[in-house]
Amino acid sequence: MTAKTISASAVFLVVAAIVAVIGVTAAGVAESSDEAAATILTAESTESPGVARADTGLSDAEADGILFMREEEKLARDVYLGLGDLWDLRIFDNIAASEQRHMDAILGLIETYGLEDPQTAEMIGVFANDDLQTLYDGLMTMGAESVEAALEVGATVEEVDIADLEEYLAGTTAGDVTTVYENLLRGSRNHLRAFVSQLEAAGIDREAAVLDPALYESIVSSDTERGNAGSAQHDGDVESGSGEHGDGTGVQHGRGRGGGQGQGGGRGQGGGGSWGSTG
Repeated sequence: MTAKTISASAVFLVVAAIVAVIGVTAAGVAESSDEAAATILTAESTESPGVARADTGLSDAEADGILFMREEEKLARDVYLGLGDLWDLRIFDNIAASEQRHMDAILGLIETYGLEDPQTAEMIGVFANDDLQTLYDGLMTMGAESVEAALEVGATVEEVDIADLEEYLAGTTAGDVTTVYENLLRGSRNHLRAFVSQLEAAGIDREAAVLDPALYESIVSSDTERGNAGSAQHDGDVESGSGEHGDGTGVQHGRGRGGGQGQGGGRGQGGGGSWGSTG
């Protein structure tokens, strides 16, 4: 099958918008009539230094990271809900449900540490963070171009999630924060695999847009990750046919098929089939 290509301008603008939000420097951009590529060289943190925030036991950077990830997971959920409505693809609806559980897990940390939630969760497409608002609007515009562009948006959003979660994970020493971030990372890697597999099925050979190419290849070429049985929070089975284990997304993307029947219960997020111990 001849590989199809998504609009070069669409891919480039999505990456450029994301680069602007997360403070990454695109140091080399090469464009032709067929492709546009941005090479990301450095990422500079704009967060506060490691000073403890009063009454939380967290540094300002740790607290800021939790609040930002709350809305970044919301951005993923809202984009997928919108693209799911537009293109009627199951993958978007299923992964949107998983992103809701990611949001709930972050909310658990916000409540534990007495932070102030941005409180935009119920308002689809509305964000307290102006940069995320701009990014959401741009992603929805790009995703409306075609089914393939929508899947590319999904894959790129998951790359951004992975990059940000790894950065925040490296900057925290709090055990519960570490656990949540690790579980969200597992889920995001599975989501990335799912989107890439859908693109491959459409004849598109996708390359990394945000992540280091070697890391990206290691993720998309590896099998689906499972949640840790017995842990309070886990997110790992993107492919469950039952939709009740791990991510519960019900997405099958050519790398086997899960069949676990987990029941959610961690942090009071029961009923979703995730973030709980497996049954």
